Amino acid sequence: MRNTIVQLVLVIIGISSIHAVRLMQTASFHVRVFPTTAVDRVWAIQGHDSVEMTNVQGEYYLRSINPGEWQVSVETNAPYRGSRYDMTVRPGIDKDLGEVRLERD
Repeated sequence: MRNTIVQLVLVIIGISSIHAVRLMQTASFHVRVFPTTAVDRVWAIQGHDSVEMTNVQGEYYLRSINPGEWQVSVETNAPYRGSRYDMTVRPGIDKDLGEVRLERD
């Protein structure tokens, strides 16, 4: 019985370690967009893949992403102009892109 419990604990430690290593190899970023009422959607794009970012009171988040070159695309409602931003995300980093102030057409 004791041997079984020890094996179970070792398996749990092994699985937890694998997940911890995977989390250290991912990254995340966020950006604040003003005015918040002008924003339709915010996308994160890497190569041919795109992901819609989560909105929390005017801040847009994307978590657990692959590190590398990313582009953030802000789609807006009229009369504001959409925009795109390029950036590099490193492993294990939560990058803050700061504030994006939208301009009118």
